[in-house]
Amino acid sequence: MNRFPYVIPYPYICADKSKSISFMKEYIMSFFNAPVTNKIPTCICSVAGLHTYISTNPQLEELTRKVRTGLGDKQVFRKNKQTLLPYVTPAGIFSYCKEQCMQVPSGLFIIDIDELASTEEAAMWRDRLFADEVLHPVLSFVSPGNQGVKLFIPYRINPFLSVEESFDNALHTAWEYLEWKYELKVDRANADLSRACFLSHDGEAKINNHKY
Repeated sequence: MNRFPYVIPYPYICADKSKSISFMKEYIMSFFNAPVTNKIPTCICSVAGLHTYISTNPQLEELTRKVRTGLGDKQVFRKNKQTLLPYVTPAGIFSYCKEQCMQVPSGLFIIDIDELASTEEAAMWRDRLFADEVLHPVLSFVSPGNQGVKLFIPYRINPFLSVEESFDNALHTAWEYLEWKYELKVDRANADLSRACFLSHDGEAKINNHKY
């Protein structure tokens, strides 16, 4: 089993862009090893590879367990999460985790819903929102804090707008929809293209096999 949700080594897509075209049929993004201060990607991963990693990788399962031992103290939990967990940039491929360093947009943005009442409620919202017929998430899993949900949502890049404008319009529309339909408050810190999404083990993570 691969240690990472590996698709191709990062330098490959830079070395021969003609060979990278076939991968554009999938949603792909950059994968980064911990800690969060590491801004150089390890590899490029697909949603399918990421789902397999989140749901089956034993190393990630152990890291998630270690991080959650600090849930009783917000500062300890935050430090553990930022030190131990790998992360991805769902918005696309980056040469460096910085908005100006985007190379290829994925056509995805992340929705982060935290501070739910329980682990059971998080699992309920993971499944319910995954089935939403407006958002059509391609991936849904319980967040590192065990009381939240992360959703990867596809959007259309408008050829008459910049990627940033298309991303921003889609993101704000999704926020408003979630608050209107479900009365859910989302984490609005996920507003920039290079926003990191920390990964955590979830054996019941959901993937839409028809959309990745």
